Amino acid sequence: MANLIEFFRMVLSYLMVFGVIAVVSAAGAFVGIKLWKPKKKEEKSME
Repeated sequence: MANLIEFFRMVLSYLMVFGVIAVVSAAGAFVGIKLWKPKKKEEKSME
């Protein structure tokens, strides 16, 4: 029974780490999309 409890603790800890990584990635993508601005036509013609 102790092994089963330890197994569930490890699974939950890995899921929590994965959840934190997913939330941070989603927040970064959201901020990146909101701050991204397309270049104006004048800037494109200069390049």
